[in-house]
Amino acid sequence: MRIPRLFRFTLVYLLAFIALGILIRQGFATAFGNKADPLPGRLLAESILLGARFDLRLGLLSLAPMLLLGGFKLTTPFKEGLAKRLWLLWFALVFAVLIFSHMVDFAHYSYLGVKLSASVLNFLYNLDESAGMVWSTYPVGKLTLVWALSVALLTWGVAGLMRWVSHFAGWEAGKWKTSLLVLVSLLATLLGIHGKFSQYPLRWSDAYYTTNSFAAAVALNPVLNFFDTMSYTKDTYSIDDVRAAYPAVAAYLGVDHPDAKTLNFERHIQPKPTAFKGQPNVVMVYLESFSGYKTSLYGNPLETTPFFTQMAKESIWFDNLYTPHFGTARGIFAGLSGIPDVDLRDTSSRNPAAVNQNVLINAFKGYEKDYFIGGSTTWANVRGVLTKNIDGLKIHEEGSYSAPRNDVWGISDKNLFYEANKVFREKKSPFFAVIQTSGNHRPYTIPAEDTDFKLKNPSVAELHANGFAAVDEYNSFRYMDYCIEKFIEAAKKEAYFDNTVFVFFGDHGIRAMGHDVGPNVPRAFQDLKLSSVHTPFILYAPKLLKPARYDKTASQIDILPTIAGLFNLSYINKGMGRDLLDPRFDGSRFAFTIYPDEGGEIGILDKDWYYIMQVSKKSGGLFDMKSNTPSADKASEHPDIAARMKQQLRDYYTVSDYMLTHSGGK
Repeated sequence: MRIPRLFRFTLVYLLAFIALGILIRQGFATAFGNKADPLPGRLLAESILLGARFDLRLGLLSLAPMLLLGGFKLTTPFKEGLAKRLWLLWFALVFAVLIFSHMVDFAHYSYLGVKLSASVLNFLYNLDESAGMVWSTYPVGKLTLVWALSVALLTWGVAGLMRWVSHFAGWEAGKWKTSLLVLVSLLATLLGIHGKFSQYPLRWSDAYYTTNSFAAAVALNPVLNFFDTMSYTKDTYSIDDVRAAYPAVAAYLGVDHPDAKTLNFERHIQPKPTAFKGQPNVVMVYLESFSGYKTSLYGNPLETTPFFTQMAKESIWFDNLYTPHFGTARGIFAGLSGIPDVDLRDTSSRNPAAVNQNVLINAFKGYEKDYFIGGSTTWANVRGVLTKNIDGLKIHEEGSYSAPRNDVWGISDKNLFYEANKVFREKKSPFFAVIQTSGNHRPYTIPAEDTDFKLKNPSVAELHANGFAAVDEYNSFRYMDYCIEKFIEAAKKEAYFDNTVFVFFGDHGIRAMGHDVGPNVPRAFQDLKLSSVHTPFILYAPKLLKPARYDKTASQIDILPTIAGLFNLSYINKGMGRDLLDPRFDGSRFAFTIYPDEGGEIGILDKDWYYIMQVSKKSGGLFDMKSNTPSADKASEHPDIAARMKQQLRDYYTVSDYMLTHSGGK
């Protein structure tokens, strides 16, 4: 029996398309899998097979025009002529998009630890900086050549397949058989695109079939994931759900006059008896990608942060603080607003409806306010959040400094600190300043002028065993410690130092990808991704504060309320952060996490347990933070704890979603 040429072409093309996808997935798993704790073979096989179904869908979609038109004589791809050339042009375009997407996906994952999604479009808002970072970090010319050669090779392969298929005799059958074949082919195509023998189609959320997020990363197709997340609109809150969640969240926050009808979240804060008598200054420093497990503070044997470690021992140090999310824009927004950035599509700093926030820096009446960044605050629309919500703020950014530009992120962190110090020493009034660093970031540029900073070169095995992917990342992290030391040394020479509270914390952590978090932090940091959200938080003021160390569970949104609690201030807190030094709250403390780019994964954790679920699903898993096998779901063993934390998580997420646009502003 003769097989139609188009059918034969489709079958071979799809097999090759899927085989290519399997090879790419295997390469992805090899490149980014944790060598110390690899993805179990069963999960790897399941993810690759699931990925093949995603690839089948994409392959069929790429064939759709040919399946519709390729059976006609005028548009057949199996005869030399204009039609064949146009079909080859079409496949060249398909392969150009496919290979480009996979290349960007590899780079995106190596950079952020998440699959390519529509959130990559956020980088287009700051095209100059993003392009500069890419050009400085990656061999763009060589990669472009590889991309072009790959597209040419695959297109040549399709041309050869067309020639091979054209040697077979055409389909000759009656109308009945032809109609039946068309019907069966149509049904098979629709089933392949649908992806499942069920009412609902194969969706990106199916990739999250296990709590192991790397298994999902292997399974997802970057092209489909990009478009799936672009068209995805988050579940907006229901006001009824907010009212249902209100009593529990209001009690947790300590709302003065709870009212579920008006949804009042205001807390009128009065100064403590232990508050400062005068008006000390505040310097609040966001440290770029400052993961706890990479620091000497948590026992990293590579001696990355000796100065910061000594400074922490002279500070009030919170060693169990988590950022709600990964990403600088989200960290800036949450740290200032006191509300987790739970927007699943974009950062809230870019959302006009979320620009009006209650920033507690305004409680510091009579203070000058400054914001320092090495580059520009136009990045991620941070300028809008800052200038809209902080009264009298003066922004210092690229173009206003005497120091030279270091790389795409502006001046170096050392020079940023020095520029800030020059401003501080001229102050005649108390001041509250925010410094946003960026040097611990690709392309990891260490200025040639800093000749007293000595590079180190541990072996690759040492780096991978202790939280670092490469030596440039390691030295960049060390350079951050060097910059902090230079800043504090300079500040100590100035009159303002003794009357200033220096606040240091990370905008977020960074996930350990393909390497270990080191021997001295809990296994949960690796297996449950906590390495990407855990960061040190210290309050350093040798003349004002007695050193202390706290292991209470804390969140980035608690930082400003904690700072304000040290001062003789009366103010209204409308956010979701709480004072970490207020003993009223010590009976119940947890941290909230969200991964918008990983299926909308949300979580809530305390000292012992971490409950994780997808926003779109009805239940999740309960994980033991102290276990040597933390990825094992314990929900069935501890149903009461799982039920309690699930409800807390749902309530907290629902209210956070509402609060993004209803915090009441100033």
